[in-house]
Amino acid sequence: MLAALAGFLALQVVAFVHAGVFEYPLDDVYIHLAMASNIARGTYGVNAGEAASAASSILYPFLLVPFPDSEFQRLLPLFWNTLAVAGCGWVWGRIVADAGLTGFAAAVLAVAGPVLLNISGVGYTGMEAAPHMLASLMIVFGLWRALTGRGVSAWFIAAAIAAPLLRYEGLALALGAAGALLLTGERRAGLAIVSGALGGVVAFSLFLVSQGLEPLPGSVLAKTSSLDPNGNSALRYVVGFLANLTRPAAMVIAALAVVAVLATLALPALRRGPAFWLLMVVVLSALGHLVFGQIGWMHRYEPYILISLAAALLLVSASVEKAGILLRGAVVLAIVGAGVSYMPSLWGTYVWNPRAIHLQQAQMARLAQDYLDVPVAVNDLGQVAWGNRNYVLDLWGLGSDEARKIRFGHEQPGPRWAGPLAGKHGIKAAMIYDDWFATAAGEDWVRVATMVTLEPKGTLGGWEVAIYATDPSYARELRDKLAEFAPTLPEGAAVLLEPET
Repeated sequence: MLAALAGFLALQVVAFVHAGVFEYPLDDVYIHLAMASNIARGTYGVNAGEAASAASSILYPFLLVPFPDSEFQRLLPLFWNTLAVAGCGWVWGRIVADAGLTGFAAAVLAVAGPVLLNISGVGYTGMEAAPHMLASLMIVFGLWRALTGRGVSAWFIAAAIAAPLLRYEGLALALGAAGALLLTGERRAGLAIVSGALGGVVAFSLFLVSQGLEPLPGSVLAKTSSLDPNGNSALRYVVGFLANLTRPAAMVIAALAVVAVLATLALPALRRGPAFWLLMVVVLSALGHLVFGQIGWMHRYEPYILISLAAALLLVSASVEKAGILLRGAVVLAIVGAGVSYMPSLWGTYVWNPRAIHLQQAQMARLAQDYLDVPVAVNDLGQVAWGNRNYVLDLWGLGSDEARKIRFGHEQPGPRWAGPLAGKHGIKAAMIYDDWFATAAGEDWVRVATMVTLEPKGTLGGWEVAIYATDPSYARELRDKLAEFAPTLPEGAAVLLEPET
């Protein structure tokens, strides 16, 4: 636990030094905060009175509801992730001890595992991924305890129900664990997990449909649809699987899964009993993630299944005395491989992301809310939407079903498609990456300025934000407000006004 917390604290301190302020490394955190603020006011969405499923997590926005639009609310993701990082570190330590490891080997795994398997880095993102990782580890450990005759713990059932409510990927481990329980005589516990986990997801889908939305969140639909612009579901997952396997972290996951399968085939002790059921649940979940899930983007999507595989192999290694050394060796190699995959970009690039977010998205939010005070369109929804009393049109499509259906429909969107959509919602200004949306800009939009990040470090969608007046009659006023806003920018950000015509 201490190693995980130490890594988490180190990331926060270094990021604070780079940025000069506390900031999250992803603007997506503010999507959850904006959703939470509107939930507190009776709307499930990012704009008052308009339903939208911009959050990829069912449960996480509800954990952020207290004190909407306040600084206290802004720190809630940090609070929940600190608890999750500590919890992950503690459960990992229990797993190492339960695997029978002692002495130097146990100390190395207990310390290196949480850091190199990216527990600290996942918590650093401020998203729901760290709580989901904690739930996943609890499922693996709880299932092992249940299968080895130590009873079905209430915390295990709670974790299995919570996992898919935190992230949809959690369904695989949760239902896999339930299936193992049902097939080994623990029918009551298995049915409780199935009814809680699957029932919660189905109930949420019915709620979305009742709001006039698709049964899956818009963020999930937008991300999966982007893999195949023609909307072919089968091709989408083939493309996703092949793309995933090109990533180093996916290679480590696949290698561990292969080790688990080969060990099961080679060792009779692993072809029956608790070891067999645990390995099959985790291996099938890993395969499911490689096919249906995502790898990467600040290393937050896949570490839960990587650490689950590592934990499962450690736990079953005690079942095979001599071969157990080989299984533990495979886990050590996987931990090293994960570290090689995660640490260079985490400490070399992502630790700069809070600075990048502060210099771009935070300044866009200040401009939109404190200076313009009009409805705006953006392609980065988070901070601009959180605490904004005006309408915010998300051109990417996470917070706008209309935009998502245009961008990811069965037909490619025509040029200038954002113009009519902006007009429909009374949008006065747009702040977009031209690399992404220049062809979507309305025909009569007037480019007034560009917000640039000087000496860019970190990873963003772009370092230059084009600022448009979507209504030509608003161009003069927008220019004047930008001229007023520009001197207030922090060092490292600048507004470059277009020449007057």
